Amino acid sequence: MNQELLEKVRKGLAAGAGGDALKAELVGQGFLEDEVVDAIQEISGVSRSADEKKNIRLFTIKEIFDRIGYGFSSVQFINILFYLTGAGFLLVGVINGLKTIISLFISSFLHEYSKIRSVSKKFMSKAGILFGISFLIIAVAIVTKSLLLFSIALLAGSIGVVSYGDLYSKLSDQLLKREKLSKFLLGISHYGVLITGACLLAAGFLFEKFPLTQATRILIAGKALPVHGYLIAFEITAISFILSGYVLYFLEQKKDDIASAKGFFIDYLKKIGFQFRQFLQNKYLVLLLLASAVTGIVQLLGNSYYGIFIYERFKDVMLGGFMNVAIILFVAILVSFLGPAISKYLNTKVGLAPALVFGSLLLALMPLVSAFNPQFMNVAAANALSILGAAILGVGQGLLVRKLLSEEHRKLFFAALSVMVIIPFIILVPAGAWLAQTYGLTLLFKVLAFILIVVVAPIYFILVLMANKARL
Repeated sequence: MNQELLEKVRKGLAAGAGGDALKAELVGQGFLEDEVVDAIQEISGVSRSADEKKNIRLFTIKEIFDRIGYGFSSVQFINILFYLTGAGFLLVGVINGLKTIISLFISSFLHEYSKIRSVSKKFMSKAGILFGISFLIIAVAIVTKSLLLFSIALLAGSIGVVSYGDLYSKLSDQLLKREKLSKFLLGISHYGVLITGACLLAAGFLFEKFPLTQATRILIAGKALPVHGYLIAFEITAISFILSGYVLYFLEQKKDDIASAKGFFIDYLKKIGFQFRQFLQNKYLVLLLLASAVTGIVQLLGNSYYGIFIYERFKDVMLGGFMNVAIILFVAILVSFLGPAISKYLNTKVGLAPALVFGSLLLALMPLVSAFNPQFMNVAAANALSILGAAILGVGQGLLVRKLLSEEHRKLFFAALSVMVIIPFIILVPAGAWLAQTYGLTLLFKVLAFILIVVVAPIYFILVLMANKARL
């Protein structure tokens, strides 16, 4: 434990500072939130009510089911299956873009709606069950080779997962303060990643052991039935998310409606229009939006095709296509542990501008290596470093927003960002998907790398200059 942090917490509590105020102050000084919460727990101790203890147990069970479900249903695996079912690069990119656009809009809508209505555990439970069922529909789509059904299942799943994920985060904050969480839940970002990684490897093994073609057959009631790895994996996924959603029914929750929801949708649209006008009047917001949107589009297009590229490139070598994809993703998961620590170190030692530029360049490694030197070890290393770059950018963006904008404009930025980026997504994602379909993935990866190096990195550098002209 950081002794400096412990001493600051001890002094703050002795001076009568509340836990929330003390946490906000220390996070503002650059300490990681998880470290601050651990320190507050160590100094002050933790007392929990019976309801809080029950909710902690239920949240723990839910988190384990979620991590298992995510591990057996990697987005990269789904994109590969979509491609193998018959979807071209254009359809894969467009559907991934639609998923993201739907997710952004629903996330923005639910964020505003939850301000006037308490988060309903029943609604979230149904959303989790919908998300689980969508994987069973995907399995049916693969069997019937129906691209339409596959597309519908992916879009329905995006509705379920966003409703489930966004509201769950708000519900957990509503029912349990971080200071009251168990050690397991506080460290779920670490433990959960390991669970997901192990399940990812297991899914890769199942996909290779029981492939789409030349299926292994087992005798059941005298009939030889084919066994496919994706069916096993998606059944595990569906069961995990259905059970996870069901667990939410048992949470102890007090309903607390803040205001009437009558006419909310019209008010929401008016608020979006107001936010749009406010955005255009502030050059900082416009540049931040541009940087965030371009980075998001590059990541979306890359993630739509990286798995397919790795599968096709390495399907006949080493452990086989799906298993090779699983190994590369697993390496990236392990490296992602280093993201917060390295981000903090870079921002402290070299400054915000170099950190943001460095993060952009790391993010560009995956498309660069895939286009120019696609050897297995190179791709694995590039993918891991790209994940690290994304983490550095994420932390750096948060610090840049804090440094560049007033409190009022920060709230506007985060509240409106998810809707504002929809417009460039609608235009540029289909364009990137068309490029992949027409000229191939290699050219697309070159374009993505060029955008990150020549467009995104300079924008971040300019933003930091604008935020602090005297010192980079």
